[in-house]
Amino acid sequence: MQPGDRLFVLHSDAAGTCPSLLWHIIVGRDGVISGLIAWDDRKTVASVAGAIVPNINVERNATQPAKPQPQEYEMMVTEIGGQHRNANVSGTIEPNGWMNATVEGSGVACHNLRVPLFVPASSG
Repeated sequence: MQPGDRLFVLHSDAAGTCPSLLWHIIVGRDGVISGLIAWDDRKTVASVAGAIVPNINVERNATQPAKPQPQEYEMMVTEIGGQHRNANVSGTIEPNGWMNATVEGSGVACHNLRVPLFVPASSG
């Protein structure tokens, strides 16, 4: 990780059509998204690649900085080995650090996932 990168980590139990998930996602300062998602108790692992969707908001004669807005993103998930299954993940990253996600793919549908921004414990 580089300074300014954000790390999102989640471990969730299976629910409905959504298997147990383990997320380790890095969003770079440049908006590039990479990482790993594992499911079925880490029996299956997939690589993640994506990006923040550019959101250009120009305001003529603005006197104050614009209020931070949620950032939209899209990711492609590709199973490593195994059946080489694919899935798409889309959603938003809120200014408060939460990643909202929807996963759609072969045999998986996860809606309303909330992935927290990882904040390391202070060393003090």
